[in-house]
Amino acid sequence: MSLILGALLACAAGVAGTLLCPDEKTGRSRLPLLAALLAGGLAWHAPARAGEVLQGPAQVIDGGTLRVGARQVGLYGVVAPETDQTCSDAQDRTYACGRDAARALADHIGGATVACEPRGADRALCRIGDEDLGAWMVASGLAVPGRDAAPAYTAAADRAWGRRLGLWSGVFQDPAERRGRHAAAGLRDAG
Repeated sequence: MSLILGALLACAAGVAGTLLCPDEKTGRSRLPLLAALLAGGLAWHAPARAGEVLQGPAQVIDGGTLRVGARQVGLYGVVAPETDQTCSDAQDRTYACGRDAARALADHIGGATVACEPRGADRALCRIGDEDLGAWMVASGLAVPGRDAAPAYTAAADRAWGRRLGLWSGVFQDPAERRGRHAAAGLRDAG
C-alpha cells in the first residue's frame, strides 16, 4: 500500500511542478489550471453532504455497495456478503454467496434510476422509486441488518429466515463479523 501511495505522491509532485512553472512560450502561470484540477478532484471524491440526494444510474460494486455517478456509497442499514465470500446451501454445497448477492442487486436495479440519501459519511438510503434497496436485500435473504438498521429491517430478516431465503437457506458467516475480523487482521498486519 505504501509503495502505491509513494508512486501517487511522486506523480502528483511531477504534475504540480509542471503546472506551477510558467509556460515557456507565453510566460503565463499554469496556476489557474492547477486550481481547476484540484477543485474538480475534490468535488469528485468528496463525501455526500447532508440533504444532498445522489441520483442516476447505479453500478453495483458488491451486494452492499453502489456507485452512483462519481460517488461510492454503502447501503444504509445492511451488511451484505463480501464479493469473495462463500456460503453453504441446504445440501452443504459451497456457493459464491457474495457474488450472488451482487448479481441479484444488479439484476434488481437493471437500468433504473437510483436515488440515494446520505446517512453518514459513506452510507446512504438508496431507493428505486419508493422501494428501499437495503430493505429489499434483507427481505430477499441476500444481506443481514446492520447495527444501524431500522426495526423494519430486522422484521424483514426474520421473515427471510422463516422462509429460508438466500443466505438463510444454508450456513453462512455473518458478513458483519467477517468484516470485523478482516479489519482487525489488517490492523495487526499494519502494526
